[in-house]
Amino acid sequence: MSYMRKIFLSLLIFFNLSINAQNEADAIRYAFQSIGSTARSYGIAGAFGGIGADFSCASINPSGMARFRSSQFGMSMSFYNVRDNSSYIFRELSDKKFNFNLPNVGFVFNIPGEDFESKNPTGFVNFVVGFNLNRMNNLHLSSIYNGSNSSSSITHNWAERATATGDVPSNFSRYSLEHLAYNAWAIDKDTSSPTPAYVSAYGKNNSVKVEQLGNLLTRGAVNDYNISFAGNYKHVFLFGMSLGAKSVRYIHNSSFKETDKRNSPVKDINYVIQDEYIRTSGLGLNAKIGATLSPNEYIRIGYSFHSPTVYNLKDSYNYSITSVFDFGAIDQFGDTRIGGKVTTPSVIYQYKITSPARNVFSLALLDKKIGFLSLDLETVNYTTAKLTPTKANASDYSFTEENLRIKTLLNPNAINLRFGGELVYENFRFRAGYARYPSPYKNNAVPYVKDLVNNIYTLGFGIKTKSYAFDLAFVNSKNAQYTVPYQISDPARTAYTVTHNLRSTNLVVSATFPID
Repeated sequence: MSYMRKIFLSLLIFFNLSINAQNEADAIRYAFQSIGSTARSYGIAGAFGGIGADFSCASINPSGMARFRSSQFGMSMSFYNVRDNSSYIFRELSDKKFNFNLPNVGFVFNIPGEDFESKNPTGFVNFVVGFNLNRMNNLHLSSIYNGSNSSSSITHNWAERATATGDVPSNFSRYSLEHLAYNAWAIDKDTSSPTPAYVSAYGKNNSVKVEQLGNLLTRGAVNDYNISFAGNYKHVFLFGMSLGAKSVRYIHNSSFKETDKRNSPVKDINYVIQDEYIRTSGLGLNAKIGATLSPNEYIRIGYSFHSPTVYNLKDSYNYSITSVFDFGAIDQFGDTRIGGKVTTPSVIYQYKITSPARNVFSLALLDKKIGFLSLDLETVNYTTAKLTPTKANASDYSFTEENLRIKTLLNPNAINLRFGGELVYENFRFRAGYARYPSPYKNNAVPYVKDLVNNIYTLGFGIKTKSYAFDLAFVNSKNAQYTVPYQISDPARTAYTVTHNLRSTNLVVSATFPID
């Protein structure tokens, strides 16, 4: 049991049915970012820190923007599919979701320097000003799971929540699950207890046999809007800065239905449903600075620093519990149970999330006639993520427990790896790449931390002429996620884990045109 509870406490990052809408899951969701932007960048798994001359550089190493030799406009389209193969109590189900989006739209304005035309420059070659939209994280997912449970019911969780308050029903928060469950008659007072305590409507010690069906649908993205400035000195030293605004849009819809399957003359619960809706929106500000050193025409060494992003977020959310009882069902006082749907009032809550800083180290080996190999290593200290209340809500909640879990469970030394290469043949470009994003959790913090690694494999193709560039990329990603739909502290009962094996594919198409 302690093993299962550990998973529950730790893995709320991905699918969270907790009544608290703001928690460490949000901090990690907005701290995580994957490869993105143009098809050229996708084709080499986002390893563009040292290469340059691509719109993705504004979000990786802005000094690479100075590699552009002309003013350009580019746009990308993404056809994203994610499949979830879920396993719950020895049953497997599959679901998938499609999303069309624009992972990049960019403008670059080239400003020639004094040595722009020189083959052996002694001063500044050019300066570049860029405006970009880059998608940093796609939050679309659809999941469904189903299982037969003879150990526990979600009503046991509601009863434990109510008992933990130590209070009478009239004092329950109207935003709480215990308030909903009690008013839906899904939990009862424990009349044998000298202090306020509660039991499931199935009874205090009765066995259960329930069919459980859960589904989750999420939509949204984290996008990076930035303006960047870069300079090229003698083709040897490049520097750049990017000022960015990251937008958050995240919609979470989940439902958990539980149906009584006992062959029993006892008249009690027929089925119950818990529904949850959360919508998060907001904006965060950050800055990136970077430099690239080219000791010769074949080697490029880069470094960039991404400042922490401070998000100002707004959540709107509500929860509901629906109960339907067998005909003639009565409670412990002999009153007829009345089913129905009970819903919390809609809530709007504002808060802040600070996501970690990043350091990106890049190395590229390049021959303009043959192609290149490129490596990016990105370090992230997830323990520096933090939730804080706004001034208006400073007296309401301090997020102390959530921030403690961030410090205790998350990885202080995560290293994201991106590696890729491009082969040049006349006007054609052939690309391949691999990226590895480890779990945000530290080793031994969760049981399946190795399975939470996100492995990304990419292939790309491009055509480059003086009039246009056309690029195509195919991205395949595989990782796992784990959740427990509800928590049980009673050692005699078990809350089971849902295993989500995720496989996503992404087809990205880009076109770039000079605008000189």
